[in-house]
Amino acid sequence: METKSAFRVYVTQTQEIFELLHSGTNTVLRWVFHYGESLSFFVEDWEKEDEQIIKQIMEYINQGTEYMMMTIQRVENPFLCLLCMNLTSQLQSEYSWQSEITDFCAQLQKAREDARILLTECLCEKTQSLYARYRALWKDKPPCLEHVCIMPIPADPLNDSGDQPATLLVANPEFICCDRKMPFCEICYPENVLTLYDYLKSVYLRRAVQFKRCRLCGKLFAAVDGTRTKYCSRKYSGNKVCRDIGASRVYQKKILSDPITRAYNRAYKTHNARIRYGTMTKEEFRTWVAEAKHLRDACLSGNITLDGFMDWLKQ
Repeated sequence: METKSAFRVYVTQTQEIFELLHSGTNTVLRWVFHYGESLSFFVEDWEKEDEQIIKQIMEYINQGTEYMMMTIQRVENPFLCLLCMNLTSQLQSEYSWQSEITDFCAQLQKAREDARILLTECLCEKTQSLYARYRALWKDKPPCLEHVCIMPIPADPLNDSGDQPATLLVANPEFICCDRKMPFCEICYPENVLTLYDYLKSVYLRRAVQFKRCRLCGKLFAAVDGTRTKYCSRKYSGNKVCRDIGASRVYQKKILSDPITRAYNRAYKTHNARIRYGTMTKEEFRTWVAEAKHLRDACLSGNITLDGFMDWLKQ
């Protein structure tokens, strides 16, 4: 008897794991995210790419599921796995796969619209009472959890490197087998987008995870590391993420946008260089810095004008 392709998702204390078993090749595609990240990516990062990938899947339909799976391996959004999984049994009928794609896109849009409200209006920093806010937005309509079972966390080794979102290809996995020694967890086997979204939504609501706007890139992220966290873990420049360079970059932006601070820093570098050239002593430099800071603060508070401060710096 042929094993059907299957898709599952579960959330631990630190990670969100999405896995697709492809029965044709007996391999698993695995996406691993930090806890609280998948819906923020779903809302703000994946939408443009999703449209392109769905078009590619439509082009590959007549060439077989292997081509679709090759496409899925390159994407960051595990929601799209559901489309490939459901299309596998629909390829013999032209009407059925067109209807499947239309329905999938409609569900994807509906889930994304609800997720935007969830993250920005319910699980946001300003929400004082999560229960009251949830009632105001959804009128006591709880997510319907389908295809969820309580099982030990799967025994397959996970990617604990911390690099995410990560798409991994694991050959010959023990997809269904679980280790009895592992802790129990809710595991969802969704058959459509809304089932998957409702499961994630229920996890976020029950854990009351709070979402903020990153002060560097401006995108939503889950503040699971504490309420003082101001930056997300998205890649910003090269291999650097916002959390690594956020504070310094924001400070640099502040300097560039503030003419008073910019003028002071430029003059500071000029006078500091004079010590190396021997035209100013360290004691003279310290005296200058003390007076320059006093005048800078006076200018910032409006006690002296910017022109007056600039004239003094030029002396």
